[in-house]
Amino acid sequence: MDLGGRNSESGSFSDLTPASGSRGVRALVLVGGRPEIERFGEFPLALLDVLGRSVLMRTLDRIRSAGIGEIAVLSDTDPLPPRLESASCKFSVASPECFWNEALQLFRGLSLHSERVLVIRLGAWAEVDLTALVNEHQRSGAAIMRAHSQRGEALDVFAIASGSQSEAAALLRGELRDERVSTAVHKSYGYVNRLMAPADLRILTLDAFAGECEIRPCGRELRPGVWIGNGARVHRRARILAPSFIGRFCKVRRAVIVTRGSSLEHHSEVDCATVIDNSSVMAYTRVGAGLDVECSIVGFNQVHSVQRNATVEIEDPHLIGTTTAHFSAPLRIAAASWLFSFLPGILRKLLFEPRGEPVLGNASEVLVPSTPALGDSSLAPVESQTDAYREMAETRRYGNE
Repeated sequence: MDLGGRNSESGSFSDLTPASGSRGVRALVLVGGRPEIERFGEFPLALLDVLGRSVLMRTLDRIRSAGIGEIAVLSDTDPLPPRLESASCKFSVASPECFWNEALQLFRGLSLHSERVLVIRLGAWAEVDLTALVNEHQRSGAAIMRAHSQRGEALDVFAIASGSQSEAAALLRGELRDERVSTAVHKSYGYVNRLMAPADLRILTLDAFAGECEIRPCGRELRPGVWIGNGARVHRRARILAPSFIGRFCKVRRAVIVTRGSSLEHHSEVDCATVIDNSSVMAYTRVGAGLDVECSIVGFNQVHSVQRNATVEIEDPHLIGTTTAHFSAPLRIAAASWLFSFLPGILRKLLFEPRGEPVLGNASEVLVPSTPALGDSSLAPVESQTDAYREMAETRRYGNE
């Protein structure tokens, strides 16, 4: 998952020079901080991809588009790989016990050479006009200004004057929830999704497909409503029905159906004859063959049913597993070393030990045909055939497959 940052080195941010156009404003982005909510598996929802890019990465893009060049990101969870190196964005991880104290230290470092600091906690995907927030905060002269949605809901988006250290300390030590801290109100009219539960991730995906928010799929629109990322491979006998998203380096095998606002995030894989219906498959997730996944979120060996608001852990890797792309280079090197250590013994057995008697009989009675791999057949462009899907769905539901 692209993170747009790296582990911050020890020390403050006082050595950073404000970028041109930042107008003395820097940003502190907090991911998590409330382990009891806003998670799927052990990961905050803000770190999970939505149509090819995480809420965190999209928020960083919005901050940069407002002319703010220096950003600090603090998370309570180490994110999924890979990370993008960026000199203007420092990424660090703190334990839940030390999260808010670390956030206060980062704020103090950012405020040393800036007029004000934007503090944004994810959490929610909130399309707040950050330029308007900064300008109104500057005109008001208030110590802290907080964005509110058009419904009057308080959002975790703050503009804090750098000189207001005591107010900032009270706000951050209170986990941004202390109502005794006085804040001016900035009214925002943009889209808001609080991302309180995994079901909100599906709502955000469907709203993005419908164009109700600024999120757009990261890929090429091969057919109206069907987006494909770079390096994705789709079997010619698979059916991708609009609206759907296939992320970069995904593998969609033979007779798979992806339909009704479903999304397959990067490096995921769906095996033969599986239906993905109104569901999200997280990055580095493998979905087994012959399954019906409906109104769910799948990943990290878990399935969350949106309709039942229940999460089930799947222990069988043949049903829900992890793709090999998830493993880091050191693990792959270690696995290769382990394999090569056994090669001499294998060669000795093949060359010098007597072989067993050959199996007699018809080969068709002995060999079990394997499931064809994606690379075994030529690939074709994505197709959109609603009638074919309906026939397939009825056969699967009432047949004996």
